[in-house]
Amino acid sequence: MSETSAAPRRFPIGLTIATLIAFSILCGLGSWQLQRRHWKEDVLARLEALKTAPAQPLVQVLTADTKPESLAWTRVSVDCGDVGGQPLPLVYGVRDGDVVWRAQSPCAVLAGPYNMILVDRGVVPSLTGQVAPSPRAFDAPRRVVGVLSPIQQLGGDRAKVLERFADRKPAPLVLMAEQETPAPAGITPAPLPAEISNRHLECALTWFGLAVTLLFIYAAMLWRRLRP
Repeated sequence: MSETSAAPRRFPIGLTIATLIAFSILCGLGSWQLQRRHWKEDVLARLEALKTAPAQPLVQVLTADTKPESLAWTRVSVDCGDVGGQPLPLVYGVRDGDVVWRAQSPCAVLAGPYNMILVDRGVVPSLTGQVAPSPRAFDAPRRVVGVLSPIQQLGGDRAKVLERFADRKPAPLVLMAEQETPAPAGITPAPLPAEISNRHLECALTWFGLAVTLLFIYAAMLWRRLRP
């Protein structure tokens, strides 16, 4: 006797699980981009307010009760004491699409539980575009006005540089110099990024759009598989 009906098609459990996992990942990426957007908007607002903010003495800002990470983009002034030792290595960076090298120096100061802070003095214009420049020595900083940045946000080898000062208590911050007195020869202050983009909303919509597209593809495959 011949078969009069086809065997029932089973529900694609494996495909459904894979789709749910991919959908969750895409939605998670979209949510992460929205969180980054809120963070970036806060940074941009603080940078806008920074344009007219007066400099505060570092010893009044960086106290024992203050969390260093809360001082990001705070404008301060400080009179640096001598630390001594060998010149610190230049820091690689990119500015306006060009490879640049930034000068950094230690600054001795008594501020809260710390007795030193790292100063990013700016870009060395003569080294722009070079791949591996030779070391440069500059006069030690004296009076510096600039903005604070948590050292972990800057990346690179800045935190590793602080390991040279085992006998001191360096602050986990970098003072990005806007102005020095006297001004160091051969260095151009560049404390803030030349441009900060905020396209996280576009990225979030892209991830959410991919998640919705995935659902449509899954629904179409499911309909073709289970239709009579």
